[in-house]
Amino acid sequence: MAGLSEADKDIAALILVEGLFFVLLKVVYERLMHEKFTLFNLLHPVAKITAVERHFISVFLEPYNRFTPEQKRLFLKRFAWFKSKKQFVFYGDIPNKKEIKAYVTASAVLLTMGMKRYQYHRSVNRIIVYPSKYYSRIHRRHHLGEYNPGLKILVFAADTLKEGFRIPNDRINLGIHEFSHALCYEMKQDGNWRTKRFRFGLKKLKDFLADDAQVKRLSGEAFFRNYGYANVYEFFAILTECFVESPNEFQTKYPNLYKTVQIMYNMDFQYQAYRSRVRIVS
Repeated sequence: MAGLSEADKDIAALILVEGLFFVLLKVVYERLMHEKFTLFNLLHPVAKITAVERHFISVFLEPYNRFTPEQKRLFLKRFAWFKSKKQFVFYGDIPNKKEIKAYVTASAVLLTMGMKRYQYHRSVNRIIVYPSKYYSRIHRRHHLGEYNPGLKILVFAADTLKEGFRIPNDRINLGIHEFSHALCYEMKQDGNWRTKRFRFGLKKLKDFLADDAQVKRLSGEAFFRNYGYANVYEFFAILTECFVESPNEFQTKYPNLYKTVQIMYNMDFQYQAYRSRVRIVS
């Protein structure tokens, strides 16, 4: 700092101190709050769960009713965080926006109940909702839902999203389907052993799809939608819908595939004690 005046040195020292303070504040905030230190998060504290949301959770969310009291507490805590911290954008005339927001949030939280990290920091920044089928400018065709990993955006048609929860056991759920895609992207960049286990499971599913005889047999039995055989990500999404909505039948018919998905998610909706083997930090 030779050649600087005393005033310049004081300013430089002040900037250095302020920078160190900011870094310290960021580290402390993220460790305590389990979320990124951003202006959006600061301006959007966690909001309490409303009566509408509680009604939805208790009536339409069948897996929730099989949770232990501890699991219910964890679910509600994560539900409140997600609906408060993710940006929702609604286009068109959509009644009951709070209810639609609850469908989206429930989908996200259900799939991460066996995981320590549930915030989708790497994969989801914004959720866009249209009233019904919409035209995707990216894919140049109409969609009911999609996930864009580059923009970290999930898009849903509200009526189809709602229908997925209205019929709890038809193995079709748009929210669950699209969030499984987001999780695949979320798990790409992390190096801990849980994400490696997830990616290993995805590789096993890819190897399974490479066996034409097995795919032909499954296709003939029609338990999984044929749409799922397009690629490993669609296959995983279809399996996840079955895993959430028809776990008993899924495990009975295809125990090996079920076990792979169970390990990837580190949970099982059939058994209340599915988390007893691991310690999940809420």
